Amino acid sequence: METIHPMIVHFPIALLLTATFISTLAVIFKNKREELKIVLYWILILGAISALAALFSGLYESERVVHDEAIHKIMEVHKFLGFVIASAFVLITLWFIIRRRKIKYKELLIITLFLIGTSSVLVYSAYLGGKMVYEEGTGVKPMEKYIMEMPGGSMYHYK
Repeated sequence: METIHPMIVHFPIALLLTATFISTLAVIFKNKREELKIVLYWILILGAISALAALFSGLYESERVVHDEAIHKIMEVHKFLGFVIASAFVLITLWFIIRRRKIKYKELLIITLFLIGTSSVLVYSAYLGGKMVYEEGTGVKPMEKYIMEMPGGSMYHYK
């Protein structure tokens, strides 16, 4: 069975980092603030939904993927950060939905700082996810074994 987490996880990363960028622009550019808040509203909604999808797919697959103790240690931190990130983005999205029409500069600045902090955690969690796959081989057949098992398989090293 194909794993779905790697297919889903790039959406919240892109959307939530974009939300941070748009929120920062809204703080900086007063004359475009209202338009940027509308864009931010929709990006946050899509980002929060996709963050929950990534969290639940990751939880599901963490119980099924074959892994060793080294991967398990990384996975536990990655899982905890997934809860923190999804919770933070859901909360900020709900806050934005409730206060959307009333948000002024100071509140938008607080939201932006919160997004920057949470995005920093997101980047670190994404790094850990990449480390599990690309350094530890979680859920991936080693390339050497795959190539050598092919009829007439041989190793190619590109320069």
